[in-house]
Amino acid sequence: MNKKLLVVALGSLALVACSAQDVKTTQEASMQTGCDYTQAIPGGWQQGEITPEVTAAAQAAVKEIAGDHQLKNVLHVTQQVVAGMNYNVTFSIENNDVYTAKVFRSLKNVYTVDHVNKSNGAVSNCDVKN
Repeated sequence: MNKKLLVVALGSLALVACSAQDVKTTQEASMQTGCDYTQAIPGGWQQGEITPEVTAAAQAAVKEIAGDHQLKNVLHVTQQVVAGMNYNVTFSIENNDVYTAKVFRSLKNVYTVDHVNKSNGAVSNCDVKN
């Protein structure tokens, strides 16, 4: 009887130990999955492809930079479907300065630049607040 009880107790202990997961804070969990767009949420930010619309969004952002600048290259984009489309686009200009901008494209294809920030040479806007 004692042997059966011991076997059951050890088996239960093994199951509990195997099913235990690492406990992470919310901040740690969001830091790990901050740029993991494989499990996108409807209405959330997702990795985007560089399309003519994204290039147009970057060009609209370049116009907001003081001085006369030209878009050199779109480096990275994330997007969010709303009543239109929000873009967080990272791009470079002719002097190789890198900027990140948030741009809204309306359903009528009108681009509105929310903000443009000079980056520290990053080629990804995963750390940029949406």
